[in-house]
Amino acid sequence: MIILANFLTDFFAGVDPVRLVDFFTRLLLSCATVFILIRFIYYPNNGQHEILFTYFLAGLIVFLVASSLDRVEMEFGFALGLFAIFSIIRFRTPPLDVKEMTYLFASIGISAINALVDFKMADWHGLLVSNLIILIAAFAMEKYRPRKAVLKKTLTFTASGLHVLNNNKLLLEEVRNKTNIDVFKVEIIKISETKNEVTVWIYFRPSDS
Repeated sequence: MIILANFLTDFFAGVDPVRLVDFFTRLLLSCATVFILIRFIYYPNNGQHEILFTYFLAGLIVFLVASSLDRVEMEFGFALGLFAIFSIIRFRTPPLDVKEMTYLFASIGISAINALVDFKMADWHGLLVSNLIILIAAFAMEKYRPRKAVLKKTLTFTASGLHVLNNNKLLLEEVRNKTNIDVFKVEIIKISETKNEVTVWIYFRPSDS
């Protein structure tokens, strides 16, 4: 213990104690906020515990990189570009959908805010509020369910004739007859004249809504 104490004393010799406390306080706040986001908001609503590792480590790495910007001469625009690169990383296995990418961006954003935003030690409530806003917004949107949900599906079918494609009312009526679903909107994606097939997006509301 004495050797360890001497090592730590020598290691942190010459370090401003105020900056040291500031760094570790920000680190603790960043890690705690990201952990709450991914463990208590993302995971209960989406599962996939394997991706928790990715979110947490991505947030930690960005925090450490962002913290180093204070010691390196670097334009703020370049720093934002760096975080943009991190935020658009696409993992090949497994691919991330839009919602998972949003949580990844939130983890990165939380870490960047906690590392870069200039808050004085006497004004920590501002930094806490910023973290709480993100957590509350994520939790609220996870629990929010629109009263009138709309589903969007692709449908490929054999049209009675290509003439219906020129009349949205006839196309909508034909899709309803073929699917027995109260479809209220149809968008054409692809037309195969050889097979007389049409691929469309159909929009409808669930029967229980």
